[in-house]
Amino acid sequence: MYTAAVNHDIADPPTGSRWRRADLGLGRNNGLLFWSHLVWGLGFALQIAIWTLFIQSLGASPGQIGLVIGAGAVMRTILALPAGVIADRGSLKRIVVLAMASPVLGALVLTQASVWWHAMVGAIALDASALAIPAVSAYVATAAPEGERTRAYTYIFNLSIAAGMLVGPAVGGWLAELAGFRLVYALSAICFAVGAAMLLFLDDLGASTAKPAPPSGGVRPGYRELLASRPVRLILAFHALVPLVFVGTTLLPNFLHDQRGYSLGTIGTLGSIGSAAGFGFALLVSHWPPLSRPFTGIGVTLALIAVAFLLFIATGNIALVALGYMLRYSFSAVWSLLSAAVAEVTPERLRGRAYGAAEMGVGVADVAAPLAAGQLYGVGHALPFVA
Repeated sequence: MYTAAVNHDIADPPTGSRWRRADLGLGRNNGLLFWSHLVWGLGFALQIAIWTLFIQSLGASPGQIGLVIGAGAVMRTILALPAGVIADRGSLKRIVVLAMASPVLGALVLTQASVWWHAMVGAIALDASALAIPAVSAYVATAAPEGERTRAYTYIFNLSIAAGMLVGPAVGGWLAELAGFRLVYALSAICFAVGAAMLLFLDDLGASTAKPAPPSGGVRPGYRELLASRPVRLILAFHALVPLVFVGTTLLPNFLHDQRGYSLGTIGTLGSIGSAAGFGFALLVSHWPPLSRPFTGIGVTLALIAVAFLLFIATGNIALVALGYMLRYSFSAVWSLLSAAVAEVTPERLRGRAYGAAEMGVGVADVAAPLAAGQLYGVGHALPFVA
């Protein structure tokens, strides 16, 4: 069953008509991952523009907001390495389904939150879904042919989420303004549940189509062997450093609300505008070879974000702030570039661990960034953008 399913996915060459097919030319399993991520990601898109404002509404200070977000990142970091080991040894489908169902509980907790630390409990449950990341990454690498991996990662990790982000932030922002935050999180729970349920129809693939090759020197496959590779160490370092841009983006909604006087609905609409630009940029990365080179694409993205931060500091003009949002959301393309780079330099028997180590690097940065943002924002509202 496993071999047949993989062959079905990779024997389907890209054609000019793949956009008109239900799987978008990704193959059955990766196509299903795309559609499930679109629905599931809408659950996060509905709340992303108002998340820090919701925590603030529960009485949290800027430092406490950073603590809540950091708590979720701690959960991701703790899970990262064991998640990689599990992805190399267990059923990828089972891991993905269970982990991606965990945000349902988190969203339900948030519908009942009344003090700021309740949001911390919800954040931890939301971020428990990080257990799925190494398994999804290994699943995509297994189901996609080598030449199509960047495209598959871009569609599943970027375009699916970006599609939900086209409408989610605006809808979430206006719903929060008109009916309150709780309705937004109830709708998020429904999206998470439906998206996770769709994954039940995946084929139960392992992490590799072939028997693991014996490691050199008789050393058992593990993190020590993985980190012996210089290219792997370099790419893992990028996973830890690149997310530090979140120092500037974490409290952006609060900055616009508190310092520029923007409403929740306007902030949500800006998120959707930015997501539309991010969607276009992800398509460009997927289909234009110069940008699909990992380090080139990452360099361009970081330059665009630097310009966005300058705009946020310099002006409250809605048109220029919207342009800043468009540049800021180009960052979403970074993850597909890094994921493809990991697959290129890692043997299949270690791929789950590689994605686990990469997610741990991201998690460390995700812990540090919101905590730093909260402290800097408390000193000076524009300082997170400068840092």
